[in-house]
Amino acid sequence: MRKAVTIFIIAAALTAVVVFVASRDDIGGGELDSVFSRLFRRGETAEAGVIAFDEGRRTVFALIGRQLAALSPDRFALYDTAGRERVSRAVSFELPALTVAGDKVIVHDRAGRTALAADSGGIQMEFDFPVLTAAGNARGQFVLITSESGYRGAAHVYDSRNRLTYKWYSAERYIMAASLSPSGSRMAVAAVGQRGEAVSARITFLEPGNLEPLGTADIEDELPLAAYSPDNNHVSILTEAGVYFYTDEGEPIGHYAFGAARLLAAHATDQALFLHIGRNEGGQHSRLVCLSYTGAELGQIQFAEGPDSLAAAGRWCGALEAGVLTRYGIEGTELKAEPLGLSDARGLLLSPNGDILLLFSDHARWYNDIEVMQ
Repeated sequence: MRKAVTIFIIAAALTAVVVFVASRDDIGGGELDSVFSRLFRRGETAEAGVIAFDEGRRTVFALIGRQLAALSPDRFALYDTAGRERVSRAVSFELPALTVAGDKVIVHDRAGRTALAADSGGIQMEFDFPVLTAAGNARGQFVLITSESGYRGAAHVYDSRNRLTYKWYSAERYIMAASLSPSGSRMAVAAVGQRGEAVSARITFLEPGNLEPLGTADIEDELPLAAYSPDNNHVSILTEAGVYFYTDEGEPIGHYAFGAARLLAAHATDQALFLHIGRNEGGQHSRLVCLSYTGAELGQIQFAEGPDSLAAAGRWCGALEAGVLTRYGIEGTELKAEPLGLSDARGLLLSPNGDILLLFSDHARWYNDIEVMQ
């Protein structure tokens, strides 16, 4: 009976995470990872500064510098800064996901299929094993979370040349998320299992190369959804009910609870964590909360209609709400709003310097402060 209960709880935990990942706008840092309904097309852009693609389904986008990566269930494409398609590869994915690692992107399927690493020069490497999720850093290092015979999961660490340098195995818990510090010297792994008849999350803080953990932390009755390492000293764990803040060795330093609200989207950068929380899926009367990586609140923005799209990078967060484009920036310990005008874009991406790439139904283009938005 207990074995059946265990299987049911773990299955429910995994299902909840997959459903959340499939329906959210973004959860990755830098991996950190927006979903829009359109499918791109091949060929060079007809207009300078415009990246053309066809409408389709469940396409995810990511910026690598000023290059655009686009992944649908059927195809991966990478466009250079002039909007020319540099890489194209047919895929067959159920839950497509992109993870940025320096000047390359890890293309994978959260349903547990193969993955590949690519940059503007082409496909760098293909992996012949199922990859569940991934994390990367600005140096081009990355972690792949896989299933492994005899274990609940494994974390594979690769260097900037895509060479395997470290493996960590989880014997009793299913790995949900991982993060890698900017230097690559620290890693955090969030896994879920059962304690008694309740779900229990175990966060393991690691130094790649060493077998013994630096520390561990337990979170009871909450599912870990994502892990972030914004610098070499802090780790944040996002759950369905809040965010937990730790040092890189697992010492707790803060906690932010969602209370009666639910998490609608999370966007992590190297500067802050931007959370969209509200009481309903539509986001009406919801709010954007900006947190430091010690758990301090830097500001809040109230939404009446609910944003159609949110994106973040560096100290910036952009929002499209009811056809109005706004850029928010962290100034000291405050979050300042900068209205940019009207736009019929469906989505947006941000670069770390605050530049905005607008996503329309059949193309993408960079926002220009001088032009009149249509």
